[in-house]
Amino acid sequence: MVNAVSTMVFWGVQAASVLVLVVPFSWPLVGLWATSHFVRAVGLTLSFHRYFAHRAFEMSRGARFFWALVGTAAMQKGPLWWAGNHIDHHKYADHEGDPHSPKLSGFYHAHVGWFLHDARWKQVPGSNPVMRDFGHAPELRLLDEYYWAPPLALAVGLYLAGGLSWLVWGFVLPTTTLAHATFAINTVNHLWGSRRFHTRDDSTNNALTAFFAVGEGWHNNHHRYQRAARNGFYWWEFDVTYYVIVLMNWLGMAWHIQPVPARIYAEAEGHRAPPLGVTE
Repeated sequence: MVNAVSTMVFWGVQAASVLVLVVPFSWPLVGLWATSHFVRAVGLTLSFHRYFAHRAFEMSRGARFFWALVGTAAMQKGPLWWAGNHIDHHKYADHEGDPHSPKLSGFYHAHVGWFLHDARWKQVPGSNPVMRDFGHAPELRLLDEYYWAPPLALAVGLYLAGGLSWLVWGFVLPTTTLAHATFAINTVNHLWGSRRFHTRDDSTNNALTAFFAVGEGWHNNHHRYQRAARNGFYWWEFDVTYYVIVLMNWLGMAWHIQPVPARIYAEAEGHRAPPLGVTE
C-alpha cells in the first residue's frame, strides 16, 4: 500500500527543486545547500545507520537524540522505521526479502518505491532488533511517530529566516539531493563500482556515492563487516561520518567504537574479489 500523502509531499519537494532556476544565485546559498545536505547526511548515517542499525559505537542519550533529530529532519521517515528496514536489507541482501534490491525489484522500486510504500514491520518490542533495543525510549518513538515534524520545522524556520531563497537552497534542494544520495547506496552501489570482498550480495564500493553520502558509498566494505564504525576501511576512503564519531569520542560523547578486525584487513590484502557479475 502506498501512502498517497507521503508520496505527494515527497514528489512535491523533488519538483520544487526547479525553483533554484528562478532564485538569484549566490555562493552563500551554495554554502547553505552544502550545510543542510551534509549535516543531515551525518545525522542519518551516524544515528539511523551505524548506531541504531549496527551498534557500531555507543553514545550518550543526549547525543543520540540530537543526531536522531538531525537525521529525521532529512525527511526520510523516523529512526526506528529506517533502521528496522535496514536490518532486513542486510539479512536478505539481494535475495528474497530485501526491501530494496535492484536485482530483484528493478531500479525504481529499489531506489524510491520501497520508501514510499507504507508497509511496516510491527513496531512492538521483540518484533525487530531495533525496536527491541530502542523502542522503549519515548523520545525515539516520538520522532518515529511524528517524523514529519522536524523537516516541516526546518522548512518553516528557513523560510522565516531568509524567505524563498533560503527555503529552496536550504531545504528543498538539499532534501532532494540527500534523498538520492542515500537511495543511491541501495541502487548504484549494487550495480556499479569495485568489489574488494566476496559477499553473498552485489554490493560495491563507489567513491562518488561515498562523497555525497558521507562515507556510505564504501558499501562492499560495509557488507563484508557491518559492525565497524567506519565504512571507509583505509585512510584514502573518505568517510566523514567516521570522522565525526572519532571527534565525539575525543569529546567523551561516544565510546566502544567498533574497529575493523585485523582478519578483515588480511582478507582484503590477500585476495581481491572479482568484478560485479564475474565468477571465478
